[in-house]
Amino acid sequence: MCSSISKGIALLVFISFIGFIPMTTGEEKATITDKIEFKVQPQQCVTLRQGRDCFATITMQWQKHSEQPLCLYQVNKQQLNSKQQLRCWKKNHQGQVKIEFESSDNLTYQLRTQQGDHLIAETEVVVSWLHKNTTRRRRWRLF
Repeated sequence: MCSSISKGIALLVFISFIGFIPMTTGEEKATITDKIEFKVQPQQCVTLRQGRDCFATITMQWQKHSEQPLCLYQVNKQQLNSKQQLRCWKKNHQGQVKIEFESSDNLTYQLRTQQGDHLIAETEVVVSWLHKNTTRRRRWRLF
């Protein structure tokens, strides 16, 4: 046998517990369930000496379950986050692009929505080198 006071307390605890559960809107559910796959090959570019430009052909692919107009941007964080638009797709499930990579710095690639410019996915191409740049001059002598 439970008294009406204990039932009231239990009901009050239950209602307060439900109040702490975060509610999600339909827009948030779409972002959670609608994942995107964004691949870049190769993810690393190797040059001979530090500070020299690295050259490579980069292939980027993305795939998403729902159609959405997206744009691909190249971002150089070394140059105050300069952003350059490379390509846009209108209402596609997937996209692929090949670009000629030429840089001595790491570059970030971002997929953003056309309306609102919201970041959807991001990846980085890392520039590595085999030999560190030295300031020492080499003098060649025959004798």
